[in-house]
Formats: sequence, structure tokens, C-alpha cells
Amino acid sequence: MSVSRPVQDAIQRKLTELLRPTTLQIVNDSHKHAGHSGNPSGAADAETHFTVTVVSAEFEGKTAVARHRLIYAALSDELAAGLHALSLVTKTPAENELS
Repeated sequence: MSVSRPVQDAIQRKLTELLRPTTLQIVNDSHKHAGHSGNPSGAADAETHFTVTVVSAEFEGKTAVARHRLIYAALSDELAAGLHALSLVTKTPAENELS
């Protein structure tokens, strides 16, 4: 039985198309926010809070704020439909090699 993950799948698809990342990790943290305004029911299958790590050459020359704005713009439909919080780690390939 497969688990329905429409928000996570949309994040994966949109960020892959936009950023052509060398690394894209998406972790659903919604279960950690039970009772929080973004996940009041605490449902285990909620898709309201994610940690997203993206390594992409598309970030070259962009500030952290510009990188985050790019991602938030790409996910505007999901944010309007209930995606409540994103914790973002955005790096260029060179920055990723340093860490």
C-alpha cells in the first residue's frame, strides 16, 4: 500500500525542475508539530512542515534570502493550500564541499 504524499511529491517535482539540484532532501517534520497551528490534528500523514536541503549551481551568486525567495515562489501554490513551514538549507556545490 503506497502512502499519498501530494505535497512532498510536488516539492520534489518543482524544485527538481527549477533548480536541477545535485542534492535534494525532503524530510516531513509535520508529526513534530502536533497541536501547532499548521498541524492542529497532529495527523501522522499531515504535510504541513518540511525540512528541505537543496544543493544547486542555480544558487551561485545569490544571497541566502534570494535563494529562499526562489523556493517560496516555486512552492506558492502549496503554501497557499496549507503547507505551513519550510526549514531550508540552500547551498551551491562548492559550499556543500566545504561542509
